[in-house]
Amino acid sequence: MTSVVLVTEGTTYTNAHIIKQLQEEGHQVRATVASLSEEEEKVKALTELCPEAKFKVEVVEVDPAKPETWEQAMKDVQYLIYTIKPEAEKAPAAEGEAPVQPAVDAIQAAFKAGVESKTVKRSRPAWTAPAAPSDKVFTEADWTDAETAEPLIKSLVLAEKAAWDFVKELPDADKIDLVVMNPTLPLGPPLLDAQQDVTLNSVCVFLSVGGQDVALNSVYVSLCRWSPAAFVKALSLDNVAGNRHILHSGNVWMRDIALALSKEFKPQGYNIHTMALPNMALWGLSLINKNAKTLIPVVGKQSQFDNARMKDVLGITPKDVKETVVEEAAVLVERGLVKKPKRARSASNNQGAAAAPAEGEDKKEGGDAPAEGEEKKDEEGAKAAEEPAAKEGEEEKKEEKKEEEEAKPEDEAAKGDAEKPAEEKKEEAKEASASEEKKEEGAAESTEAPKAE
Repeated sequence: MTSVVLVTEGTTYTNAHIIKQLQEEGHQVRATVASLSEEEEKVKALTELCPEAKFKVEVVEVDPAKPETWEQAMKDVQYLIYTIKPEAEKAPAAEGEAPVQPAVDAIQAAFKAGVESKTVKRSRPAWTAPAAPSDKVFTEADWTDAETAEPLIKSLVLAEKAAWDFVKELPDADKIDLVVMNPTLPLGPPLLDAQQDVTLNSVCVFLSVGGQDVALNSVYVSLCRWSPAAFVKALSLDNVAGNRHILHSGNVWMRDIALALSKEFKPQGYNIHTMALPNMALWGLSLINKNAKTLIPVVGKQSQFDNARMKDVLGITPKDVKETVVEEAAVLVERGLVKKPKRARSASNNQGAAAAPAEGEDKKEGGDAPAEGEEKKDEEGAKAAEEPAAKEGEEEKKEEKKEEEEAKPEDEAAKGDAEKPAEEKKEEAKEASASEEKKEEGAAESTEAPKAE
């Protein structure tokens, strides 16, 4: 029997990759979203990710704040891939009570529904909570201190701990396997055009506004080339249950990312700045900019992560971070998610015009005639590509015509002189000579007049 896998937050950047791979592996996938109407565009794109899949993705609406909405979503589910959504704590409902933790309440409701379904065998929460930079190499045994962490990071830590406590307290008859994935900042090309995340936005900034973020020369980021294979493999591996797994590809300075993008895209017309902003300037910026303020604690510091379990247990080989950034940027450019510079657009138009076939070349002897619709599309494409070149040609013709008109009177005068008869030219020369003689006589008389007086 084919297993049913429930993936929460199905339209997010990371989970879209997981869903696609699950479909390619032959699993039946059900995805949850908070609102079908508000995420209509993403849901449509999600259902079209893997058109050749044996089973089409089923998308259901689940409100994490309403436990009763989980019942239908959990029907016949064997595996739950739950993404912890960070959400800061809220004020207590009554005085003297503990603050409300939405992330904790949501994961407990999902796990409770899974146990009640009597079909869920294994659950895999996924979350990201980077530890504070230090010289220490972090392993799965290390936890971020929830009390000193930022509110959103705190919610992730508390939610994961709640998941471990929930499973631990289950009776043997209801036991489910818990496998946790702890990725660093996810990286890689998006599958859905409507998706946005931290790394996608950062790469867009590098390409479209000259890399303002590159100024953060001393900011060190830990990235993971997103690997959905880790989640798919964890469905069946025996030695993953009851363990955490750090998913981490490598570390890189922000300026090195800028240099990698500049090397690839500057020749294409993108103006990517690689000059670093002095740390003092960043400190000043942090006084008025919230995003800059969050970077102050990590300036000049590095975090190191041990990804041995990812490689040895899950069998995932990390990919080069800078190559992945360039790959991600290329996809963003190709899909039009990043505006091309004028220089790149002009080069593209010229290439299109040069590549357009000459009249009559499409009818080669022995070749198949193109379909009417395709031929029309090709003609329209060629016409669009030729327009810029045609305009340039028209301008050149106008300039040439203008020069010809300016030179025309001189040419006609020269031509007229050449066509005059020899006798006429001789007469004109004689008249010119007589005129010169009269001028000389007049000059002589004018000089002799004073002597006569």
